[in-house]
Amino acid sequence: MKRVSISIMLLIIAVLMTNCSTVLNTTTQDVEIQSVPANAKITIDGKKFGTTPQVVNIDRGSNHIIKLDLDGYEVYETQLTKKISSWFWVNALNGFIPGMAIDMFTGSMYKLLPEGVSVELTPAKPDASKKSK
Repeated sequence: MKRVSISIMLLIIAVLMTNCSTVLNTTTQDVEIQSVPANAKITIDGKKFGTTPQVVNIDRGSNHIIKLDLDGYEVYETQLTKKISSWFWVNALNGFIPGMAIDMFTGSMYKLLPEGVSVELTPAKPDASKKSK
């Protein structure tokens, strides 16, 4: 009976360790977005996410375009780029191919960089056509 219990416990541990990144890294990431001045409109991949400052939770599995827009200031645009997370390599070192496959499928093998966006917005230049009128 003891041998069966130990076997079941080892099996459970092995299954949990095979999807290490998915458990520890999750499939989304919190990204803090700040601007000076505050209250810039946040758009990520064409979707509105409110105004700065804010922490947004977005999918790790793809790159993202972030735009900040505030009246009287130049539009700021940057990209969050997915890079392979160190948690993914923990599976490789442990020889857990099923865990690596799960991490690839779910996108949890990635980390978005930069981890946050903090920008001082540039005042918009006066429109030259308005001055000549």
